[in-house]
Amino acid sequence: MDITINEAQRLFVIPCAGGYTCAGFDYVFRQLRVLAEKLGKYGIDIGPLDPVAIGTTQQYHQYQSAVALIGNRDLGTWFDPDTPRKVETVLETCRKSGERIRIFYGDANTGRDWMEENDVVGRVGRSTGKMKIPLLIPDADCGGPGILDHCIVRIVDARSRRELYRHPQYHLPALVIGESKGAKGYTHSVHADGKLQANFKSHAKAAHYVAFIAGETMDQPH
Repeated sequence: MDITINEAQRLFVIPCAGGYTCAGFDYVFRQLRVLAEKLGKYGIDIGPLDPVAIGTTQQYHQYQSAVALIGNRDLGTWFDPDTPRKVETVLETCRKSGERIRIFYGDANTGRDWMEENDVVGRVGRSTGKMKIPLLIPDADCGGPGILDHCIVRIVDARSRRELYRHPQYHLPALVIGESKGAKGYTHSVHADGKLQANFKSHAKAAHYVAFIAGETMDQPH
């Protein structure tokens, strides 16, 4: 397999199914660290992890070899290396219990909520394959998108509203409802920290949006 290195974007460019796929230099190194830890529990040594080798084809081939060593072993749910242990524990507990949760994504460094409204409510599942990532499965579905577990800043039990996890610095931007200006057909708007976030066709719809973003309701705005 001929792997091309894109130094400018720090990417490995890999031929795949008649096209190409990419993997970041740092992503590959982080995954190697996780593989070393998980396979080490089985007494399998994947070799030295050399930070100097980041971005080299040798390190990508080491990554490929380590993935192949997984074989049929179940290494558990595959979380991002930067995901807090508390988040991992909460997601695994919810996956096993089947309880419905609401996920709040945000900046993992500052704790600022991104105010994401899509793909944030559901049950925790798990993908197939060697590296089983956590999924968020909507009601009445059997599959769903991958969870950005390293970007979670808050988790709430969707039924009881009980908070299961909160980033130490978690905060929402200041949300203010006002009259919409210049948006035809829209009467109200929501500003976040003084910047326009969204326009709505009624005050009730704007208020519903704010309540959803704040986690006061689990009914997604339409």
